Amino acid sequence: MTHNMTSANYARWLAALFAFCLFLFFFRLGSAPIFDLDEGLYAACCKVMAQSGNWITPLLNSRMPGHPHQLTTPFFEKPILVYWLGAAFIKALGATALAVRLPVALIALITTFVVVWAGTRWFGRRAGLLAGMVYATLPITLIDARQLTTDGPLVLIFTCQMLAFYAALRAWQRGQKPAGRKWAIFYWALTALAVLAKGAVGLLLPPIVFVVYALLQTIVLRVQMRGGIRMQGRLAVQPLQALRPAVQALWLPAGLLLCFVIAAPWHYLVWKAGGRDELGYTWFQQYIIRQHIGRFKGLDKVHDAPFFTYLLYFLAGFFPWSGFAPAALRTRTSADDPARPAERYLQVWFWTIVGGFSFAAAKLPTYIAPAYPAAALLVGRWLDQVCSAVPNAQTLRSLRNGARTAFGVSVVLMAAALIGPLAVPRSAPIAPEIKQAALLTAVCAAAGTWAALRWLPSPVQGRRTKGIAALAATAGALVLAGCTLGYHAAAAQVLGPYQQIAHDAAPDAQAGIPVVYYHIIPRRPSMLFYAGYSPFERKQAALFHWLYREVAPQGGPIDLAASTRVVRRDLMPRLLKLHLQAQPLKKCKGWELLRIVLPARIGMVQ
Repeated sequence: MTHNMTSANYARWLAALFAFCLFLFFFRLGSAPIFDLDEGLYAACCKVMAQSGNWITPLLNSRMPGHPHQLTTPFFEKPILVYWLGAAFIKALGATALAVRLPVALIALITTFVVVWAGTRWFGRRAGLLAGMVYATLPITLIDARQLTTDGPLVLIFTCQMLAFYAALRAWQRGQKPAGRKWAIFYWALTALAVLAKGAVGLLLPPIVFVVYALLQTIVLRVQMRGGIRMQGRLAVQPLQALRPAVQALWLPAGLLLCFVIAAPWHYLVWKAGGRDELGYTWFQQYIIRQHIGRFKGLDKVHDAPFFTYLLYFLAGFFPWSGFAPAALRTRTSADDPARPAERYLQVWFWTIVGGFSFAAAKLPTYIAPAYPAAALLVGRWLDQVCSAVPNAQTLRSLRNGARTAFGVSVVLMAAALIGPLAVPRSAPIAPEIKQAALLTAVCAAAGTWAALRWLPSPVQGRRTKGIAALAATAGALVLAGCTLGYHAAAAQVLGPYQQIAHDAAPDAQAGIPVVYYHIIPRRPSMLFYAGYSPFERKQAALFHWLYREVAPQGGPIDLAASTRVVRRDLMPRLLKLHLQAQPLKKCKGWELLRIVLPARIGMVQ
């Protein structure tokens, strides 16, 4: 058993962790403008939802292609929960970046303390606190806490699903059926929310983990090392017999009915509301066929990556604790240790998600985010053991290797910050503020991990504790650097210019002049959030026939927002050929707002 702390010390450290999380998740939360791409899409839909009162169909304030008088366009790609969260806070606090991000910051805070609760319940108070600290300081956690996406809500709900199932299963095994049924009901209510947060993955992913966990309980593996390594495996019981406790624990008929009652109404109402998105797809075609069945079949070729990609993603996303994961993910408890079942459950939870998604062609760093709470709990458990006992040579070696890995990642980040700008084309140089922010972030990471490398591999308990604190402080330094200089650079050089251009066109839009976002690739949907009107969006370079066909059939003035590069490369040659002029209205660091006056009749040449 690991060392535990008194109730008074536990309360003090719990309060300290809470204060640290407030800084990590809420410090200057609304200081950066809305990010693109995903947050921009969700935030724009949330704003329209809050203003229109339509809480069923997510809508973008963009003109519907082919229907210029339709001021909004349905956006069917994601379920509704993220829009409800953002719209509710916008309704209460106004359409600001802070209001948009508050729900996901609160969700990250709740998820952290769910991890603390599970770690404390299974492994002891200090292990729970360490697990919560590990989870709170992960880059993936900080990213999910500081921009409105579907990933933060899914991770919270999925984590609670996994804990609810385990509690239901243990209660069933102990013969505590009333308690098991309560946990089962809680699980199915969470499953309904998971479906509303992320779609079918919230329904299907947890049972896959449960099945793997149940089947692994049936395998007895023996390893003999006399005269070489020999492995023998056999099934202790039949697979179907092993699955029976899990099925019984989840109380399937009543649970499925509850899940259906919670999740089905929105799906029915959005289908009944009808409409087509900008590509001409209905909700069923986009959400069910393309986003679910299509992704399952591997049609998302844009994000295809090699099999071992998630190991690299985990190395970065679990920084600076990823170097300790190999030691933490190995079972170290004896067969009679009460914590062993929970430890094995966490291992299955982690490897099923990481391994399962590794076989998929499309890979994104956020796909394995639901595995991070399990890894945090295991690393917290291992760090607690390291701090409690006199370390042996193997433990010191694991600490040294983990600290070296963290420091190595920091060195790679610093090299990228120094060398990366040299590889950028001269036509698109990186602003000095961005270089400084990237370099400061890398220096903070290197300083913290270097201190940990000096302190962690020590037989003295106090120095090991200092090393762990140094790694936690590294995350705090990254947040401090990123949310000050980094946010300023993003607002001044990256996001602010085109968002300002969109905002500056508002008076003309209110006066009845059409506003066109021209050839903006990739799309910047945050412009829609700051616009306050419904612009036309034109991705294709061919422009003037489309303007007469959809925007201004009778000619007249048109405001056109585009990057300076697009204006010089694509627009100006066409204007010269048509003997038209563009009047500059606004210029802002690589972006322009132009006024074009179309005559009533003109021979168009593309």
